[in-house]
Amino acid sequence: MYGRFVQFALPRIGQVLSAAVLYLNFLCLPFVACFAGSAPLAYFGIPLLLLILTGWLGRNPLGPGMIAECYLTGIYLVGDLVWLIACLAGGAALRGWKTLWMGGLLAWVLTALIMIWAYFRAVRLHTTTYRLTTKKKLPGGKLRILQISDLHPGGGAMDRSRIPELEQRIRDLHPDLIVLTGDIYDEYVSRENFDSFNAFFARLEAPGGKWFVFGNHDIFHHWKEPCYTRADLETAFAAAGIRVLEDVAVLTRLDGVPLRIVGRKDWLFTKRLRFAPAELLPGGPDEIYTIMLDHEPRELRADAEAGADLILSGHTHGGQIWPTGVAARLFRYNEVNRGAKRITPGCTAVVSCGTGTWGYKIRTEGRTELVVIEIQQTV
Repeated sequence: MYGRFVQFALPRIGQVLSAAVLYLNFLCLPFVACFAGSAPLAYFGIPLLLLILTGWLGRNPLGPGMIAECYLTGIYLVGDLVWLIACLAGGAALRGWKTLWMGGLLAWVLTALIMIWAYFRAVRLHTTTYRLTTKKKLPGGKLRILQISDLHPGGGAMDRSRIPELEQRIRDLHPDLIVLTGDIYDEYVSRENFDSFNAFFARLEAPGGKWFVFGNHDIFHHWKEPCYTRADLETAFAAAGIRVLEDVAVLTRLDGVPLRIVGRKDWLFTKRLRFAPAELLPGGPDEIYTIMLDHEPRELRADAEAGADLILSGHTHGGQIWPTGVAARLFRYNEVNRGAKRITPGCTAVVSCGTGTWGYKIRTEGRTELVVIEIQQTV
């Protein structure tokens, strides 16, 4: 799916560059610098041992150790730049920076604080509500949709121990529809988490039904073989009353009022070879409120022009690890990184940051969230 260069080579190149920055800065640590000139073996050897330690902690390109190593490197680079400016300024500026920097110990303190903050930021679950209006007919004049996306239960922020919390939160929201916009599972999910969450999904109630579209991790193997097959997932979701949508538009009714749910195949997995929005909605815009589910926030204007009133996506995690989201926005990898965006006067796209996190309990961008969309019918 991703090339081996992106999956493995690029992180390793980054680790080599990081190692060079770290080693040079480790030479300035107070408990190392004291050996300069008197004990060369200790002066050059201790930084090497520290480098081996940080390399071991960051050995997994998908692990939190690599995130900590990256932040430590970034802080050191900023510190080196400030040091250069302070040297040029001289005097009190240089003395003040030497005192504050403590030979590089401040970089370690800041990295530790960031990682602790990122852990609590990841595991804290928010409920984010967006309020929209439409002139199209809705059941009882309103509609409440709950979006669950990018759950990734297991190593990330969500696992089966948090199901009671999720279940209570969702019951209190009383959704009319529940939509699952992909990456509900991934290749690292254990069978215990898989079975527990399927049982949880089966207990959820929504009069307008439960709907699902595949993400790029649910059954598509980026890193390893998952503990379940596509047939396992489809069977479990059918038993839970969840309708799986793949390039199909379904007309349903809630309190006698028609609603249209459209599910698209994942853009990444299909390599763009999927039905165009106009093929899924050949009649174009009409008077039926139409909800488009697409794991990745792409082709949003085409969705709107085909007749979508609301587009629900995930995938981005809101960046999850800064500056990933900044880079994605800069290079326009995703059309929306997080939140709600008006695509046309009659269509809004909402992108969830994810109900979980991917890979680890670390989040320095976005928020772990359940998303609620409240739509009010207007005259």
